[in-house]
Amino acid sequence: MSQGKPSATNSLGNTRTRRQWLTFMRMCRYGINNFSRNAWLTTAATVVMVVTLLIVLSSLVARNVFADTINDLRQKVDASVYLRDDLSSRDRQKVVDLFRANPLVTDVSYISKEEARESFAQEDDRTLDELQALTEATENPLPASLRIKVSDPARLNELDPVLNNSTVRAAQHPEYESTLTGQRRDSIDTIGRIASFTERAGLALSLIAVIISILIIFNTIRMAIFNRRDEIHMMQLIGANKSFIQGPFIVEGVMYGVLAAIITTLIAYPIILTQADKLAQYEVMVQPTLAFLKSYPLLILLGLILVGSLIGIISSFLAIRRYLRV
Repeated sequence: MSQGKPSATNSLGNTRTRRQWLTFMRMCRYGINNFSRNAWLTTAATVVMVVTLLIVLSSLVARNVFADTINDLRQKVDASVYLRDDLSSRDRQKVVDLFRANPLVTDVSYISKEEARESFAQEDDRTLDELQALTEATENPLPASLRIKVSDPARLNELDPVLNNSTVRAAQHPEYESTLTGQRRDSIDTIGRIASFTERAGLALSLIAVIISILIIFNTIRMAIFNRRDEIHMMQLIGANKSFIQGPFIVEGVMYGVLAAIITTLIAYPIILTQADKLAQYEVMVQPTLAFLKSYPLLILLGLILVGSLIGIISSFLAIRRYLRV
C-alpha cells in the first residue's frame, strides 16, 4: 500500500509536466500561425527590426574601432629632442637619465643621424626633390635625436620642465627645436571628436530605431489580436487560462527578433569583412574588432537574438496590455 503512493505521485507529476509541455507547444504553434498569417505586416515589422539591429550592431562596432584606433595613435605619440652633432655620449646619457627619471616617461630611444636619414627617406609624404637633395648632400644634414614615449599623451606638456632643464637645453641642436609630435596629437583629437559624435549619433539612432520597431510590432500584434478576437472570445468561454491566450502573441514577438537577428548577421558580416581592408589602409584599427567578430559569430548572433527578442516581447506585452482583455 505504502509503495503505491510515490508511484501515483510521480505519475501525477509526469502528467502535469506533459500537459504543460503540450500547452507550451500549442502556444508556439499559434504564435507561428500569427507570424505567418499576414505576410505584409510580418515583412514590414521584420525589415524595421533588421534596420534597428543593424544600427545597434554598427554603433557598437564603430565604437570599438574608434577606441582601438585612438589607443593605437596614443602609443605613437612621443616627444623628440634633437641633439647637437658634437654631443658626447656621456652628455647624451645625462639627458636620457633626466627623461627616464620622469614618471610619465615609459621609454627613451636614441635615433642616430644615419637612422634619421633612413627614416626620412622612407616616409611616404617625401617629394622626389627632397629625396634627391638628401642623396646628393655630402654630409648628413639631419641631427641625432632622442624619442621619448609617455604613458599618457594628454599629459605631454608635463615634460616641459625637463625640456627646459639647462642640461637638456645645452644638449639640443641649435637649428632644430625639440617638439612634441603635434600631428599625431591633432589626429587623436580629431578622431576623438569623431568617435564621440559617432557614439552619440549611434545611440540616438538606435533609440529612434528601437522606438519605431516597437511601434511597428505593436501595431502588428494589435492586428493579430483584432483578427483573432472571435477565437479569443471562444477560448475565454471554455475557460482557457490567461497565459495560454497571451502566450502566442509573446511567441510572435520573439519570432520577429529571432528572424531579424539572423538576417542582420547575414547582412552585417559580409559588409564588415569587405570594408575592413579598406579601412585598414587608412590606419584605422579594425583588426581587434574584426578578430573578435570572426572568433565569436555565434555570440554575436545570440546577442542580436536577445536584443531583438527583448524588443519583440516589449512590443507584444504593450499590445496585450492595451488591446487584450483577459
